[in-house]
Amino acid sequence: MKERWSLSDSWKVLSRERNLRCVGEMIRVPCGPERFQLVNVDDSDPSCIRLWSRVASRAQLNVDPTAETPEVESWLINRYRELVGFKTVERGTVIGEAWVPTEALTGEEWELHVRTVAKACDRLEYLWTGMDRE
Repeated sequence: MKERWSLSDSWKVLSRERNLRCVGEMIRVPCGPERFQLVNVDDSDPSCIRLWSRVASRAQLNVDPTAETPEVESWLINRYRELVGFKTVERGTVIGEAWVPTEALTGEEWELHVRTVAKACDRLEYLWTGMDRE
């Protein structure tokens, strides 16, 4: 039988059940040897949880003048992604985010969303900057 999300449960309980390491209002997700991504959790809306992680700040981006801007490149990437979308926020920082409906959310589904956001952001961070910021 699948475990079910209820209003009395929290994302931290689901995270612990799935062995995801909570650090304050974030989850620290390993993304390979010596690489980690911090996934922020915004649970201010009871119907869905927003997961997001920073890819790179404008200063970290080694923008090739002949390449697309990070905004255009993010838009192009978004055309092929289903769970994680990328966007530019304050001061040119690029983030990846996903919205997770809480209705009947299981621990397994929660883990899938958290790890997908972390891996997508880590991959793009590495492609654009060549480093891990943590």
